[in-house]
Amino acid sequence: MRKNASVALVDKTYDTYKNDLAKQKRELKRLAREGQRSGDYLLLAAAYCALAESYSQLDEMDGMFSSALKAVALLKDTDQYELLVRAYGSLGYVYTYQENTQMALSIDELAWQLVKKHRLKGQTRIRALNSLSVSYHEAGDCKSSIRFLTECLELINTEDREDVVGRAMYTLNLAECHKDSGELEKAREVLASMAPWIDEVPYSPVVCDYYLRYAINAYQRGDREKGDGFMDRAFGLIPEDSFPHPIYDDLRLASHILSHSGDRERAGRILKLMTVYAEKNKDPMPQLFACRMMADYYHSFGEYERAADYYGRCEELNERRANELKTMHLQLHKRMLDTDAEIRALKRKMRRSEELITREPLTGLLNRSALLTLSAEFIAAAERRKQKVGGIFIDIDFFKECNDTYGHARGDEIIREVARACRREETANIRFARYGGDEFFGITRGLTDAEVTDVACRICRSIREADLPHEKNPNGGRITLSAGVVNVAITEHTDTIIEIANYADKAVYYAKNAGKNAVYLLDYDGSVDKKGRNAAFVNIPF
Repeated sequence: MRKNASVALVDKTYDTYKNDLAKQKRELKRLAREGQRSGDYLLLAAAYCALAESYSQLDEMDGMFSSALKAVALLKDTDQYELLVRAYGSLGYVYTYQENTQMALSIDELAWQLVKKHRLKGQTRIRALNSLSVSYHEAGDCKSSIRFLTECLELINTEDREDVVGRAMYTLNLAECHKDSGELEKAREVLASMAPWIDEVPYSPVVCDYYLRYAINAYQRGDREKGDGFMDRAFGLIPEDSFPHPIYDDLRLASHILSHSGDRERAGRILKLMTVYAEKNKDPMPQLFACRMMADYYHSFGEYERAADYYGRCEELNERRANELKTMHLQLHKRMLDTDAEIRALKRKMRRSEELITREPLTGLLNRSALLTLSAEFIAAAERRKQKVGGIFIDIDFFKECNDTYGHARGDEIIREVARACRREETANIRFARYGGDEFFGITRGLTDAEVTDVACRICRSIREADLPHEKNPNGGRITLSAGVVNVAITEHTDTIIEIANYADKAVYYAKNAGKNAVYLLDYDGSVDKKGRNAAFVNIPF
């Protein structure tokens, strides 16, 4: 599917400022304001979707959650399925961060159902599979996680082999799932398959984690020599200032194994690394990881009093973390309610903006540009459902003479009166536009010939019965209308609004030549050629 221009603009902006996250966020907010101002729902939705991803890189969960919610609300009724899957992915990420596993899994399942239903490919499918595998892993279902990760890797190996970082991360996760399901030999096989190319991965934390996990796997299988070799390789790659989250878990597990095996030297190196990191990062999670390691370390080497101190600190940090999670969940709930209110207000504002953009100011009917857009939607829907599309051309009789006699102000009032009659007939399947001057055009979908002509007749009758004076009109000295009606099946000869309008125009022209104050139906059955030759014009009394 060709990318919409608004979506392409947002993607270009996101990529342009990917190395300056603060400016990226400002520019995306500017595009969101532009989408809101112009009534461009898709520009607004795409901007919110990209903003959620920008907030993710800045670790601003509140902004990420709010932006993702708004993107989902705006995209649910569109055909921009890839964008919607991305927005769901951001929501699932926030829920995972909040340790709300059930909600994360529900959101990731929604995204995956969209991917399957609309057969989405490429990175959209890969990311959805990975998110779902993570959620299942967090929920304790390693078998499902393995299944989704395996499919994810098959796609990378066939469609995106250049994404070596993604390929490495997903393969490491697959090995982790096998380990957690007790399949240590299978985990080893997966890790061994990475050996020929892992050192070429241009992201050292991933390479570090590879050696950490291989070391842990070797230790768990009883291969101490190989485990020590991989562990020493990992020490040379551990980041000094930041530990990506997977390294936390693997360092803690490695420390536990080394401490219990009596390897005080290697366990001490991990302890030193984590102590320095915990001193620089006061967030409860790094503190908790460090305290667990220290407690385990000192307990393993018989320093029980020091171990008890750290176990006590772990309890305090666990309680602090639990309280923080409660607060975060409450904040998340409040943010959801606030965002829901923002979305409702935003939609109201955009509907008003859309009306200003699509409505003709004098009459409040659709303008010609909006008519073209709506007509394309009507025709596409009618073709799918094997329905007819109707066209109604309405013209005010002797309008020039009316303006000459009563002035243009009076002429404008008559135009508004006809517009009011048209608006009274509007439904979801019947819409009217001011076509130009004193001409009006209506388009219908799914109506019978009789139903379409009834609409035209009611409008003409209401204006005639309004008894608006027009002394130059020989039809009773009052304002009257002429209308031409057509109702067609969508074929190769009638699949645009221009063609349908041309047929209705022929019918109104016939009505005017027949004396005006009349409704004529062009009896068109699909066998008539494009120029309408041999068509029958049927007078419809009203």
